[in-house]
Amino acid sequence: MSVKEIKQGALTWIHISKVNEESIAYLKKAHKFHHLDFEDIQSESQNPKLDVYDSYLFLVFHFPEWKQNSKKIVPHEIDFFVGENYMITVQHGKNSEVKDFFYRCMNNRKIKNSWMSKNSGFLLYKLLESLFNESRPMLNSLGKQISAIENDIFAGEQDVQEIKELAMLRRDVLSFRRMLDPQRYLVSTISHTRKSFLDETLSIYFDNIKDYLDKLWVIADTYKETIDGLHLTVESLVNQKTNKVIGALTAISVSLLPLTLLSGIYGMNISGLPHANNPKWVWFMFIGLACIIVTSIVLMKRKKWL
Repeated sequence: MSVKEIKQGALTWIHISKVNEESIAYLKKAHKFHHLDFEDIQSESQNPKLDVYDSYLFLVFHFPEWKQNSKKIVPHEIDFFVGENYMITVQHGKNSEVKDFFYRCMNNRKIKNSWMSKNSGFLLYKLLESLFNESRPMLNSLGKQISAIENDIFAGEQDVQEIKELAMLRRDVLSFRRMLDPQRYLVSTISHTRKSFLDETLSIYFDNIKDYLDKLWVIADTYKETIDGLHLTVESLVNQKTNKVIGALTAISVSLLPLTLLSGIYGMNISGLPHANNPKWVWFMFIGLACIIVTSIVLMKRKKWL
């Protein structure tokens, strides 16, 4: 069954691990939520938001999730119904984090007493804090990857592959920032919302989450600026290498032009060409011209023109 519940005193935590007809029928039978909330639950994607009703709150949160198969960070949506003496979490898609926290709270009496010893607002805080804390290792992993690529770049390994890796990291950092940005304001709104289960004593707790999200935002923003700088650096170095190759090929092409012109002239069937009847002098002219060309290339190389 996709619906599980934990009770501690008067407080109940209900977790729905899969949105299907069974879970929707359960919610409609057990609670009189607004019909728009049921539409939001059944839709594939919602933006983070907070809807305030007389007797409950409806919240939509997105938490960063690493997809191993696609190698990118995607948002994992979790919906919350928070009312007097109950909290309902609705999970979208396959993700073990919320389920792990739920069963940890169910099986560990110490955690259960710590999380569910007060009201539903405090339980919401504990769950949000734990879920957002789980996103920090993901951000740390991005930082390590950025540092590794930075070392490779300045070690002389600049190629198109580095640009591709930087682009993928930039995509993940932007996705992370895109998830954090609206939820910083959402948590701030929660801290200023007043209900019987969400009084002023909980404001400091949600402000703590807001401060934590602000720190993650600053770190992600720093990573973005670092990646942008590294991207420009790699492109500049790759372009510099390309320009050197083009310069070298141009020098070779221009150097061969006099020899090509000379061979073309002496290859024509005309009379009166200098030393046309003396092959040794012709070869001397070719060798002399080749020496001049090689000397010119060496001088330009020393002056770092090539």
